[in-house]
Amino acid sequence: MEARSALVEVVERRLDFLERLSEGALRKHELVDELGHSRSTVNRAIDELEAAGLVAGETDGYRTTLSGRLLAQSYRRFLTVAADVDAASDALAPLGPEVALSPATLRDADTYRAAAPDPYRPLERIDAALARADGVAAALPALPYPRLLDRFRRAADAGERVDLAVTDSTYRHGRERYADTLGALAAGDRAAVSVAEGVDVGCLVADETALLVVFDTDGGVHAVVESADPEAVAWARDRVRALRESGRDVTDELAAIREARTARDGETGAVGGAGSAGGSGERSGNGAHRGADADAGGFDADARGFDAFGAPPRAGGAPPDSLSAQGFVALDDALLDRDADPTGPLRATPSLAEVDAGFALDRTAVRDGSRRSVADGLIEGLARGDDHALVGPAGSGKSTVCRLVGVRWHRSGRGSVLYRAGDEGEPFSATDRLRERAVAAEGHVLVVVEDVVDDDAADAVGVARELADRDDVSFLFDAREERYDDPDSLPLDPSDLEYRGRIESRRMPRLDEREAERLAAHVADCTGASPVADPGALLDAVRRPDGDRPGELLCLVHRLVRAGGLLDGDSPAGGDSPAGGDSPAGGDPLAGGERGKEPEETDETGLEASVSRAVRDLTDRPPPTADVAVLVNLLNVAGVDDVRELAHALVDGETEPEAVRRALDRLSGTVLVPTPTDPGRTVHREWSVLFFERLLEREPEPVVARRVGRAATRVLELADDPARRSRIRRALGGDAPAMDRVERDPEAWAAGAVRAVYGVGRRYPRLAELYGRVRYSWIDLPDACPSDLRGRPPEWVVRMYVDAGDLDGATDALDAWRPTEEAGEAERQRGYGDVARRRGEYDAARERYDRAAALFSAAGDRRGLAAAVRGRAQAAHFAGDYEAAYEAGSRAYALAAAVGDPIGVAKSLMDIGNALDALDGTDAVIDHYRIAGGLFGAYDDTHGEANVRTNLAVARFRRGELTAAKREAQRALDGYRTVGDEHREAVVLLNLGAIAEQRGEVDEAATRAREARAIADRIGSGLYRAFAVSHLGSAAQLAGDLDRAERCLRDALATFEDLDADSRRAMVAETLAEVELQRGDLDAAERWIDRTESLLDEHASRRRAATADRNRGVLALERGDLDRAAAALDSGVERARAGGFTAVEARALADRGRVAVERGDAETAVDRLTAALEFGRRIECVRAVVPAAEALAALLASHPEPGELDEEALGSVLEGSPTDPAAYRDLADRWRVDADGLTADPAAGESECGSEGD
Repeated sequence: MEARSALVEVVERRLDFLERLSEGALRKHELVDELGHSRSTVNRAIDELEAAGLVAGETDGYRTTLSGRLLAQSYRRFLTVAADVDAASDALAPLGPEVALSPATLRDADTYRAAAPDPYRPLERIDAALARADGVAAALPALPYPRLLDRFRRAADAGERVDLAVTDSTYRHGRERYADTLGALAAGDRAAVSVAEGVDVGCLVADETALLVVFDTDGGVHAVVESADPEAVAWARDRVRALRESGRDVTDELAAIREARTARDGETGAVGGAGSAGGSGERSGNGAHRGADADAGGFDADARGFDAFGAPPRAGGAPPDSLSAQGFVALDDALLDRDADPTGPLRATPSLAEVDAGFALDRTAVRDGSRRSVADGLIEGLARGDDHALVGPAGSGKSTVCRLVGVRWHRSGRGSVLYRAGDEGEPFSATDRLRERAVAAEGHVLVVVEDVVDDDAADAVGVARELADRDDVSFLFDAREERYDDPDSLPLDPSDLEYRGRIESRRMPRLDEREAERLAAHVADCTGASPVADPGALLDAVRRPDGDRPGELLCLVHRLVRAGGLLDGDSPAGGDSPAGGDSPAGGDPLAGGERGKEPEETDETGLEASVSRAVRDLTDRPPPTADVAVLVNLLNVAGVDDVRELAHALVDGETEPEAVRRALDRLSGTVLVPTPTDPGRTVHREWSVLFFERLLEREPEPVVARRVGRAATRVLELADDPARRSRIRRALGGDAPAMDRVERDPEAWAAGAVRAVYGVGRRYPRLAELYGRVRYSWIDLPDACPSDLRGRPPEWVVRMYVDAGDLDGATDALDAWRPTEEAGEAERQRGYGDVARRRGEYDAARERYDRAAALFSAAGDRRGLAAAVRGRAQAAHFAGDYEAAYEAGSRAYALAAAVGDPIGVAKSLMDIGNALDALDGTDAVIDHYRIAGGLFGAYDDTHGEANVRTNLAVARFRRGELTAAKREAQRALDGYRTVGDEHREAVVLLNLGAIAEQRGEVDEAATRAREARAIADRIGSGLYRAFAVSHLGSAAQLAGDLDRAERCLRDALATFEDLDADSRRAMVAETLAEVELQRGDLDAAERWIDRTESLLDEHASRRRAATADRNRGVLALERGDLDRAAAALDSGVERARAGGFTAVEARALADRGRVAVERGDAETAVDRLTAALEFGRRIECVRAVVPAAEALAALLASHPEPGELDEEALGSVLEGSPTDPAAYRDLADRWRVDADGLTADPAAGESECGSEGD
């Protein structure tokens, strides 16, 4: 050993001599010149090498011996291997010592790590090698990226040899997600696939290039080692051959799966393959891409598409947490060049291929005086590096515009497009990967995320915020307006919420007549039929009077299809329609209306008619058609894929698989709209939402809830029941990707499934009745459901009913809810408070909010505590306890500020401003509103801004600034209609009516009150209906119709009494006192005045107190008690002036003038009446102007010598003839109310103010 050690040292030290002398003999002086060493070094080296027998002296010099040459070569090889291994050490780091790997594979190799600054370089090297390969051999423990299999398939299709060996887990993973691609690969005679053991490192040979693919412990690609050395290529090729030959050949098995799928597709009318990795299938329903995978909790997922994010299964077989699994796809030509159905966008959200083919309408809108493409406008802003959000109601075409933007961006060559469709893939959480990919991709990268307001996608906003400073990455978000406009409901942390305010928001334009014409022409082009004659009339038919509504675009499409006779069995396009058979809709969900009727002959749109007919048809169909229809529609609204497979969850002892298949066939053309490339395609979710609305109208709520609960439970139970999953597999011939997902992680699947099922009602609160009232909910959670979710359904159901305005339903749900934790009980008590406040039960609301606050405080939830205290402030305000409202609002403000909740701060400032407005009406009120408005504006909170504008309108109105008040109110009305808040819409309509009434525009005031009453009836709010009816009574009183006024006011009063709303009762009592004063029934008037004061007690606001003082003063005036009248009116003026209530002040000033007239003090009377007249005209108060002008006319008529009066004061109000009584009578006549608008109301009489419908 020592000799060998000495020999090695000599070889190491004198390697350069050995290698040089192996080439030929050299003398010592020649070595000095050749190697550059000194003579003494050469002498010592030759002596050492001679002594070791490694060189020998000859006549022509020294030459290496055989031993010397072999040792030199071996040692050089060792150094080369050492250098190769050292260079690749980082790349090989994740591999264990037992991995079978030859140094030959590292010979002259280049290594590529998945790390900064180019983390995706390894995948690019693999793809580049495969793209140009004529033949491929590979052994893989995992799939580095989904498109890899497509590369293999294309090589085999081109006649090249493909040999593939994979691990068992990778085979099962690939068979589930990419069965079509693997089946197509195996179907030819040029490929062989095996499942082998010992595949511990990826080994791939493409022509004369060998690549080692090293995976890290998390399953991602760690590095690629690439070599073109012949030894490396030969070793890799031999390694793949040995693994494949030693493994189990599955080529025929994969080919059989493909044949089975083809046969099944033939039975259902499909003529093409379904989606696969890079294959021809593409999601065309609610997502951009269809796939078989699902999230670890994933009820719906994307299986393919992103060639940089695939990864092998983790331990236990769970899928990787990758961008691909989380729904992202990278747009490329192959994706966009797939088969596209021209009629597909008429049924559902268009696929990317359909958008690229021009089958989706390019929406336009008027902007800056010209009509422009909405998509192009977004592209311009995105190209500047600005992030954008496209906001609009469901069914308005947001997703289509976003897909058009993505397609045009890709086709323009600007840069890469990373796209996540709504309801695709696992919940998005791979923020680091998305950020890295966006930074590393080529060109100006566009990231598009649909439905960003959903919990599953909201983390993308954080990535956009982190990349906001880069001008080569832009984000486009699609968001439903009802959630986007309510920041409190968004699942964003404060920093992301703040960034939301910096995102450029664009609103989906409402359809106009020109757009309807374009859409009609587009539908005709896509179907080959003639365009309808009058698309504008069809637009009017689907238009709602109260603003843009969800599904309006979809309704118009259905109208166009029905009016044009498109896609029915008799149309030219009918033969190509995949919706055949005996579908309830007559072959297509778009074929609405009754046969033989024109559009104007029915109130239903085509959409509504087709849904109604589908619901009616269920009663005539044999079981299990109704259950299957309910389940498929529920899954469609939930955004779930594999609905056909999951429908087999209904198979049991009484229901055979064949019965389920027949039921699914009957649904073809309604909720199911299969295409050749996507036999499981579903209609737009708005169709299914309307399906449930019609079903709830047709059948009793408990019956529907029981059916929904039974169907949902059957699906959820799959997480607990392996035997049922096996039965479904057998029924489907073994190919059941959804069952594979359940088995992979039942608990995670159950969590996602539960969230998806209840997400239907959370997204569409009007479907709350599908879930029962908690007390009789028929949805049973599986045992596999995580414990942290088991208590959530009652909370979700309660919020559904509250948000839907169904206060009885909310109460029933709250009564049945039994939370086990303090935080849950706190939310329950806050729910009770919300219900009580909306009902006008303010004392009960305050009590509930106080309980909630105590529980939130005990649980350490300061954000919840702030919300509860804010609720108490609002309840106190509505109850007329303005000081308590101010105190609670101030506390809520402090809490919200402490936890960094800017929206909470803004809402608290609003509550404080409201209380101040009621207490003193100082300029501080406007300041509070302005600050709150600034915060709402900064966070793009449309709803909050509308609230601010409402309160500003009230403040401006009180100050007599009617033009400004009306402007703010109209803007608030637009905001509420945008977000769909009908409760507050009704309030603003009443405010606009009050403005009109102060101006004497009785017809306008009554119209606004009736609109508010209609909304109140629609939403079932007795409180708002009472407000509206009291406004109708006030308008009638102003118009002089005192009988009608009394009827309306008494009706409103009865409702307020039922609600125990003292301040509202006092408001009505004040007006009833005025009615009796006008009638001259002074005793009755006094009773109403006394009742007003008793109701107000110590909680009287300055406005109520000022009005009460004025009424008592007028009563005293009519009775001739001038001193008491003067005192009461002086008090009224003082209180009104202090609070800034200009209308009350102007009226009291006019009444004070009348007191002076009665006293015979003409000079004082003129001063007071001219002041009232001038003030009343400035604030446009007809109730002050008319009596002041009439009093001045009478006063002047009783003074034949006008010189005795103050002509200067008179001249300030009426130039030209300031002392002419006729001029003042003319002035009063001009301002006098015309009651025609009130009396022309067809609802006039008892029904006008009656309580029908309450």
